[in-house]
Amino acid sequence: MKITINCFLPFCRQEETIQTVKELRTSELVDKIYLLVPEATDICLPGCELISIANIQSTEAMKAIASHSNGTYTLLYTKHTELKLGLFALERMVQIMEMTQAGMVYADHYQQVNGIRKAAPVIDYQFGSLRDDFDFGSVMLFQSEVFRKMVKATKEDYQYAGLYDLRLKISQKKKLVHINEYLYTEIENDTRKSGEKQFDYVDPKNRRVQIEMEQACSEHLKAIGGYLEPCFQSVNFSASTFEYEASVIIPVRNRIRTIKDAVRSALNQQTSFPFNVIVIDNHSTDGTTEALRELCTDYRLVHIIPERNDLGIGGCWNTGIHHEKCGKFAIQLDSDDVYKDEHTLQIMVNAFYEQNCAMVIGTYMMTDFNMKEMAPGIIDHKEWTPENGRNNALRINGLGAPRAFYTPLLREINVPNTSYGEDYALGLCISSNYQIGRVYDVVYLCRRWEGNSDAALAIEKVNQNNVYKDRIRTWELQRRIQVNKIKLKPQKAILQLIEEQTHSWELAKQNYQALEEYRKQMKKMSLAGKDFDMLVYTFPNPKRILSATAQTDTSSIHARPCFLCQENRPQEQNFVSYKNYQILVNPYPIFKQHLTIIDRKHTPQSIAQRFDDMIDFSSLLQENFILYNGPECGASAPDHAHFQACGKEEELEGALSADWHKELLIEKSNVEIHSIDNPVTAILIQTKDKATMSRTFKQLYDILAADKNGKEPMMNILTWYGLEKHKDFFQGYYESELKDLTLRYHCMIFLRSKHRPDCYYAEGDEQILISPAIAEMNGIFPVVREEDFPKLTPEKIYEIRREVSMPQDEFIKITERIKAAL
Repeated sequence: MKITINCFLPFCRQEETIQTVKELRTSELVDKIYLLVPEATDICLPGCELISIANIQSTEAMKAIASHSNGTYTLLYTKHTELKLGLFALERMVQIMEMTQAGMVYADHYQQVNGIRKAAPVIDYQFGSLRDDFDFGSVMLFQSEVFRKMVKATKEDYQYAGLYDLRLKISQKKKLVHINEYLYTEIENDTRKSGEKQFDYVDPKNRRVQIEMEQACSEHLKAIGGYLEPCFQSVNFSASTFEYEASVIIPVRNRIRTIKDAVRSALNQQTSFPFNVIVIDNHSTDGTTEALRELCTDYRLVHIIPERNDLGIGGCWNTGIHHEKCGKFAIQLDSDDVYKDEHTLQIMVNAFYEQNCAMVIGTYMMTDFNMKEMAPGIIDHKEWTPENGRNNALRINGLGAPRAFYTPLLREINVPNTSYGEDYALGLCISSNYQIGRVYDVVYLCRRWEGNSDAALAIEKVNQNNVYKDRIRTWELQRRIQVNKIKLKPQKAILQLIEEQTHSWELAKQNYQALEEYRKQMKKMSLAGKDFDMLVYTFPNPKRILSATAQTDTSSIHARPCFLCQENRPQEQNFVSYKNYQILVNPYPIFKQHLTIIDRKHTPQSIAQRFDDMIDFSSLLQENFILYNGPECGASAPDHAHFQACGKEEELEGALSADWHKELLIEKSNVEIHSIDNPVTAILIQTKDKATMSRTFKQLYDILAADKNGKEPMMNILTWYGLEKHKDFFQGYYESELKDLTLRYHCMIFLRSKHRPDCYYAEGDEQILISPAIAEMNGIFPVVREEDFPKLTPEKIYEIRREVSMPQDEFIKITERIKAAL
């Protein structure tokens, strides 16, 4: 089949258009050439056909092009100036298209400005290259079949965002390939500096354009699973105490001409709260350091010279926010800018409380060095909306200034140690979970002068910056897609993870295959007493020897690297992200589906501040039990916060349905609390309401922890969401009846007295290596030594569970306190 190209270009001045047509005709690949002209244009160029359109960027134009794109490839030229092709340029583009099977290719090129030719390299397209101003150059070559299919799939009728929408749709199916070769020359009429071009999108006259671009981007995010619904976590500002309510953070290096203005602007703030100013002086050599020392007569000024020599602006921020004098809110002030007046700090802090947000972004005015307004004037970023701002943030290249942050959260995230884009990365990260507040009054003056880092950048530097921001967008977009996968189809995401890990990761593959063989030897045992019915399961599982014998004392913990921290985990161990957690396949399983849910941050195991997360996982993973082992009763990694999860397997559900000695302590309209005192001591909470479950657990926790001197009470916890009894009990019920009558949140709190039973420490034949954790407390006993298997009779298991459980006389006191308090 003969390869042909149909070319589409806007009509410009006739002489220039004729020259462009001649250039295209030098290639034997070119078949038809179409001129895109405004309606009622009366021109005639031999060898060209006319297509009347209002705007080359519109959906109308894309549909018109698609209807005429009957060649193999479709070439679109977007400039209204003359085009000069390099030798065999179109042949090379087709060659790369054939090699890569791309949906579109684009190339480096030259720009001719005032008669002088200069290089105009472009950058690779990334998954996160969602900017509507992404520079492909003016020549784009498409697969015609792909072009037509994507246009046919377009439902909206955009006046300005048609081409943007089209390339987003193509990127969902095909690659957009950058050819790192200079293949053509375009005439460039826009001779403004980089710092003058970067604010075009906030020009009020472009507002309609921006609305359409946002809509197209949002639809793209929905199509690829990266769209976030307007649902935000609330911020508890009373969770931490600070000496200062706010700190102005000023990183600086060699700004002797402006630093005094910046610091005085900050110190002159009038507020109803205490604040300070933290200046991180990054080893200045021009007199900035001396100037700051002169200003240190004000006790509110904290002047820091870091010990490190490898800090960018982001690293300086980290130094400031982790300083002991940093306030609850950290507010930006660049070293060559100033606050508009003495009310800026108060306005920014007020916004946190008024809008319950984790980050606030203000409005600024561009000024010259003498602080006189200059074009483009006020930058207010009104394209941000509370509902869709965090999605639209992936499309634009900045979020505004000044930026302010809730310090406890910022200390968890930390700032990327770069000097460009670090603030944008923070905004994307924070907006994934929290609302970002906005102040639309001018509170900040951004001084534009020759010393600014982005006033007039070479194209190579602009490209470097854009590559990094596109990478930031790519990382954030990939994370959001992961989060949405588990939110929208959590069980599917988990099953896919298990499937992948147990096939591709050799350790997990071997151990799950071994588990199948061990479970074939499983024993089901029961023991009935006058007031209980115990059902347990035992099976050999020597792979669990490390967990059963784990040394969890402080010195042993400090002597080993944390095996739950990501940097210490096997490279093959993948995970699914959800909020601040990573969900992994446990490579040493007890259950057919055995997951570990790990906090990203290395922080001690505790439940007091994490129970809501545990219930959240119960709701999210409704086909799973969520398990928690306290730091002193079963957690093999008490130094790193984590949960476990397992499928609702027959054995565990069977053990839970045993007729334990259960007493109803509390019965209200929305919650029931039961006590179990044989064969274990436990509290069972059942409620249809997540908030009630959270509140009730916290009340019980306070009772249990009353005399523990700040230590966590010894406990194992099991939570789940589902039927009150085993699902087989309800056969014959309609699904609607089950939802109305029996779906509840459940929480079983096993109360403990000791970590391990005496038989664990015994010698000779008396020793049994059993270290009871949540599985054993629920009646599932994996046995790590072959010689221990016959020793675990029902009577011995009963004895072990009673020994490690809370003594019954102490438990009676606890239940009495619960009845009195609730």
